[in-house]
Amino acid sequence: MKTQSSAKSGLLALLLLGIGSAANAQTYTQSVTLLPGWNSVFLEVTPADPTVGTVFGNAAIDSVWEARTRVSTVQFIQNQNEVAFNRAGWSVYIPTNRIESVNNDLFAVAANHSYLVKVTGSAAVTINITGRPSLKQQPFLPDAYTLRGFHIDPAHPPTFQAFFGASPAHTDPASGLVQNIYRLNNASSQWQLVNATDTLASGVAYWVYTAGASSYAGPLSAATVIGDGLDYGVVSSQLLLTLQNNTLSSATAALIDLGASPRPLAYYQFAPGDLSPAWLDLPQNLPSALDAGASRNLRLAIRRAQMTGPNYTTVFQITDGQGTRILVPVSTTRPAAVVSASGGIPVGLQAGLWVGDITLNAVAEARVNPTNPTPTKSAFDLRLLVHVDTNGVTRLLREVIQMFQNGTTTNNPAGQPVVSQPGRYVLLTDDTLLPQFQGATVRDGVPVGRRFSTSSFDFDPPGGTNYVTMSGTFGISNSIGCTISLQPTTPTNPFLHRYHPDHDNLDGNYQPIALGAPEVFTIVRQIQLQFTPADPTGQTTDPDYGYRSIGGNYSETVSGLHNNSLVCSGIFHLTKVIDTSVLNQ
Repeated sequence: MKTQSSAKSGLLALLLLGIGSAANAQTYTQSVTLLPGWNSVFLEVTPADPTVGTVFGNAAIDSVWEARTRVSTVQFIQNQNEVAFNRAGWSVYIPTNRIESVNNDLFAVAANHSYLVKVTGSAAVTINITGRPSLKQQPFLPDAYTLRGFHIDPAHPPTFQAFFGASPAHTDPASGLVQNIYRLNNASSQWQLVNATDTLASGVAYWVYTAGASSYAGPLSAATVIGDGLDYGVVSSQLLLTLQNNTLSSATAALIDLGASPRPLAYYQFAPGDLSPAWLDLPQNLPSALDAGASRNLRLAIRRAQMTGPNYTTVFQITDGQGTRILVPVSTTRPAAVVSASGGIPVGLQAGLWVGDITLNAVAEARVNPTNPTPTKSAFDLRLLVHVDTNGVTRLLREVIQMFQNGTTTNNPAGQPVVSQPGRYVLLTDDTLLPQFQGATVRDGVPVGRRFSTSSFDFDPPGGTNYVTMSGTFGISNSIGCTISLQPTTPTNPFLHRYHPDHDNLDGNYQPIALGAPEVFTIVRQIQLQFTPADPTGQTTDPDYGYRSIGGNYSETVSGLHNNSLVCSGIFHLTKVIDTSVLNQ
């Protein structure tokens, strides 16, 4: 058996791999052509069904091998046809219709893994592998050879020297030339030393020597803070994608969305001087200039309000024009819901508790211009609480408490306890219901409820419900409104004073006034909220406006305080903080 140190020839690999393609999904199709004999393959995707027998199920495929780089140092041999070629350092799959398959210990394939595939017969075999790319790279073995493939742009394949020249672990410090790298000659089943001026191929795995430890992925690399892609889930709206130029010269990375339009994605752009940053719709091709050795964080966001279904997936392709091509999976989801008849946010996605502020910035002059508000010198803020249920009914709240309803269990046929009804959070505006539930959070070791309240709105709700039902439709370009009446007996009526004889609606004998003008007047507040397509605050921090945040113009007419009605206006902004869709249940 010969080791890699004795391999000296330098023929081109005959493994052919076609250029892949992406559908409008979080998947990419890699086309692999396997020639008769041994093939060295680098997978760029993990298929939905990763079992080896499914991916490499062609009848002409004799066996599939993967080096156990995490278990032991594996050295390749020059001739792949030598018996068992270090069998102890390899995992193998052999078709299950053969007796040798009893030794199978390779059961699944994955993105960024390398495999040796032996094909029998005299015809080439082409397989198309559709799956999810991954940014998670396999490690190099320090001071040893590792079977590795790389993310190569088929349209601009780089030379080995250009690709590895920026990595000290892969270049000789004395000569500056690339360290020993071997590729498989399919025709002879021999591993042969490459020349520095040879070009890398996409989808091919090589034996690469690494001096010391290294995590080098290429001249251009990409990474996310968590995970191996841009997975927004159901909550996240913004994620960072970091591009790193690992070379000593400047480069331009092009981020290309391989999915179809429309794309509910946005990126954060800083204006000159950082005076007017903004969230902009992500174009199909977004270039990013990178200085030598520099990195750039791309803030990318999902606009769930623009999604046409409950799920959205795509694949980003990042190239540098110098031979690197990186695939980034992108996915997000939102609960399925029926779109309201008036359009805008689907009704099922509106449901929940919305909390925000009203900024009053204009008031009408009651005597000279009683109907047209004019700007004030300074603004006045009011707290706003709104709940929307699954039927789209909107309620103005003055107080609500989040509590928790414990789940219930039952016994299965084996007598073991299983959950029959999972626990859930509830929203209560009726204080009499509090003893039926337990706290939603812990404070000083005691479960307590989370209380949301506002002093900006008070009313006499029926039955202690602490809410007023609003008319209209919640959602972009719609409006909602309600009328609040502060009766003479309402404690917060500004005219009522329990201890002042001129403001208690009682005569000199402390009896209710029967005749004449009342001392305490009824105050009526007519409130209107008009939702706008754009954020009225002008904020750029929420790219997903219209899904979990919404706003618009606020107007209110107050009567009873003055001979003329008082009119004021401003803007409001709401953020959904809790998804519970019902009250007091």
